[in-house]
Order: sequence, then C-alpha cells, then structure tokens
Amino acid sequence: MCGIFGELSLKDTLLEKSKFLNLLELSKNRGPDKQGYFSNNSYLQLGFNRLSIIDLSDNGDQPIFSRDKKFIMIFNGEIYNYLSLKIKLEMNGAMFNGHSDSEVLITCFQYYGIDKTLEIIDGMFSIALFDNFEKKLHLIRDFAGIKPLHFGFNNRVVVFASQYNQIAKHPEFSDNSYNYDVLKLYLTQHFIPSPFGLIKDTYQVLPGEIITF
Repeated sequence: MCGIFGELSLKDTLLEKSKFLNLLELSKNRGPDKQGYFSNNSYLQLGFNRLSIIDLSDNGDQPIFSRDKKFIMIFNGEIYNYLSLKIKLEMNGAMFNGHSDSEVLITCFQYYGIDKTLEIIDGMFSIALFDNFEKKLHLIRDFAGIKPLHFGFNNRVVVFASQYNQIAKHPEFSDNSYNYDVLKLYLTQHFIPSPFGLIKDTYQVLPGEIITF
C-alpha cells in the first residue's frame, strides 16, 4: 500500500511546496519507507509515499519518468504479471534500471500507449499519469475499484489523492460546503460510493475509469 498525491494547476494556483508536503504527510501511514516529490515549478507537482515490497532499491522510487520523458507517473498498487511483461518489453529493446512493477508499468505506457497497456496488465491500481508532450493528466483506476482514487476539480486546479482527507484539507476545497445529497447517501448506505465526494467539487474515479484533464 502506497499513497499518491498531486495537483495540476489550471490558472497559476499551484500550492507552495511546504503546504503541499504537509498534505502529503497525511498519507505517510500508507507508505512509511520513503517519500518522493516532483514539481515542474509551473503547473504540476506530484508526491508519493512508498511502501517498498518488490524492489527495495531506489530504482523503485516514484514519481517515475519514462525513458523518453513523455510520461511521469505515480502509482499505488501491484501489477501481478509485470515479470512476463518485462520479458516482452526487453525483447522489443526496452531497458530497465531495476526490478519494480512501477518501472515495467511506465515502460508499457511508453511502448504500448494507455489503452493497450490497460488491456494487457493484470493487477490492482490507482494511477496518475501525466503526458509531458500533450500536457494531459490521466487518472486511472483498476476495474474492480480495489485501490482508491479521489479528486477535486474546479476551474482553477485539479487535486488527486489516495486519501480523501488530502482533498478535503486542500485550500481550494477545504471551505466548500457539504453535498447534502451525498451525506444522505452515506447515512443510508454507511459508505460513499463512486463517483461521489462528501464536499462539493470532490469526486472519486469510478472503477475501470480513465479521467483525462
């Protein structure tokens, strides 16, 4: 279990680094082994709390770039068939620094694209994938919805995270009122189903869904 957190500024509203890292700390319990951070100092910053399981070296750290620098990714989950995928990629000329499933996953995105990669991987995951060439953010969740992926969206910023409190405490959404229809749903069902969020302008990525900004 790891924790992903990030934001994409739409109108020059990127949170200052210290405040961003304070929110990243909220998911430290999900990934106590190491913390990763990336910012392009303009419109994107990504944070990751890592629980090291497959590759204990720095080669499994995130955020992680594809070798061609097209994609940068943070990913929570596990790709069960990453070893067989790695062999096929190596046969096609791909090179790897380590043995993590995250490196295999982003290499799949580089070689196969998003749609085909999601067809061939077997696993549970929540993924934030940013395309540096096309300037697009893709939020991706596994078809069974095993791994959580929350996000907030208004006309200024997109914020996404493994934990809902990282969205709810973000300055862009912390003062928003409750969505009382969702609150009523929670009191009836005792949980909040996708795609709803408890406060206005917050949501969950549906199982099997890709949302692109």
